[in-house]
Amino acid sequence: MDTKDYLKKLSKQISVTSARKEILQEYANHIEDHKEALMKRGLSEEAALTEVLQQLGNPVSTGRQLNKIHRRGIEWRMTGYFLLCASLINLVPYFFGYGRTSASAPDFILYAIFGILAASGFFLSFIEKYTDSDLFYAWAENWDGGGLSNSGLILAIAIFPITGSFQFKLFWIVLIAVLLTMQRYIIAVFRDRKEQRLLWEIGVAATDISYKGTGVVGGKKIRLKSSSEVIKKDTPFIIVGLEGFKPIAIAI
Repeated sequence: MDTKDYLKKLSKQISVTSARKEILQEYANHIEDHKEALMKRGLSEEAALTEVLQQLGNPVSTGRQLNKIHRRGIEWRMTGYFLLCASLINLVPYFFGYGRTSASAPDFILYAIFGILAASGFFLSFIEKYTDSDLFYAWAENWDGGGLSNSGLILAIAIFPITGSFQFKLFWIVLIAVLLTMQRYIIAVFRDRKEQRLLWEIGVAATDISYKGTGVVGGKKIRLKSSSEVIKKDTPFIIVGLEGFKPIAIAI
């Protein structure tokens, strides 16, 4: 077993993407540093590597232990951003005497606006997680701007048309915060499971693969993209990660 095989087996046991990347980097650095230290003591490169891997232990059991330590966490940044925006837009006006102002439109229209904005916010949240976008992401690659109008802000604005007491507004803020947090957590779980299942799997290109394409992995066709160069049809490839939910492959 070489370093690459060891890290592959180790990584397959770790379910959280962010933790997996950090662990692999730490183990790769440790293996290389320890191997060089043993080589300075007179061991050959092959013997030094064998000794290091033996000291690290079985990659499967080690990976499972690490997976128990590195649990998936809540995406508090988005939850916090939503709560901040929602409080500023919907609760702060009450302290200045504007929160109880009567609405100029019928309730059914106000709740229809709320429903449309809320549905749009949750849909955008799904797209953000599906494509693995940052909290504040650029709307386009050909300009230097950033997108502050993410799902958190849209959901915060969605609550504004709702009329009622301070407590009623607070109820909706808390409810949407819980739903938003659960939605993004569940999507992250499915994404991590998909990456754990496909990582390091070998397949064959069914079409040319560039920014999109189709390959066969384990007898099943999947959509994927190339990491850099175009992968020609019938060329074997290996999956090295996910971009959002789309597997990324390199030719082998």
